[in-house]
Order: sequence, then structure tokens, then C-alpha cells
Amino acid sequence: MHWHEEYLGKPWAHNPEPPHSFNCGELLRHIYKRFFGYDAPIILADTRDLRSCIRDAGNMNRYYAGLVPVDIPQDFDLALLSRGGPADHVGLYCGGDILHCRPNVGVFLDDAFSLQTMGWRKITYLRPEGLKPCTP
Repeated sequence: MHWHEEYLGKPWAHNPEPPHSFNCGELLRHIYKRFFGYDAPIILADTRDLRSCIRDAGNMNRYYAGLVPVDIPQDFDLALLSRGGPADHVGLYCGGDILHCRPNVGVFLDDAFSLQTMGWRKITYLRPEGLKPCTP
């Protein structure tokens, strides 16, 4: 079983309770804690307020220090998604696709083309420097 499969289909929640429910930021936070032992602060973006999400996505370096842009992503790299302006959604690169969590859908795996048809025109991949996998 690939690392992402246990997350597929988990519900989205405004007030998530990982590992039972998630929003996009808490999915990222949970996976980084589980697989890397990195306990980032709770992401406080109001997922019903797009401006809050944009502001929070723009502050990812505050939560995940040492983010470096990469052209060729690897599993667990952050994927910041933008509709043309600042990023307003985050997911994780996973074997060529993006694992992310959306309202009314939950945790899902989408390819770049599908994400573009949903309106996310730009994907920026970032890799946290210095994070080493741990034994979950």
C-alpha cells in the first residue's frame, strides 16, 4: 500500500480532527508530523474565507522553514496551488499526482490537468530543507 492510500476519502471539515477529517493545511500538517516528526503550528486560515487562505498559504515558510522551490517534485513535496494570483490551496506531491483536501470532496488525488480544469492554473512545488523521514 502506498503511503497516501489510507487518507483517500477522509472527509473535509471546517474544524478538522486528524486523522479522521482534514482541511488542506491540516492534511499537510498531519502527514509531515507522522512521516517526518515535524510538528508545525496549527494553520489558522478560515477555509471559508479565501483571503485568509491566501494569506496563510503565503506564510508557509513560517510553518515549514527552509522551503526551496523545485522543478522536479518528489513524494511529500508541498504543492502550492494558485488560480492566477497568490496561492490559495496546498497539497502534497504523490507519485505524479497531488494529494489534497477540498470541501464537499475530502481527501483526493488529482493530476495536474484535473487541477487545471478546477481552476488552479499554477502549481509551485516546494521542498522543506533538512526534513528527514522518520519511522511512523
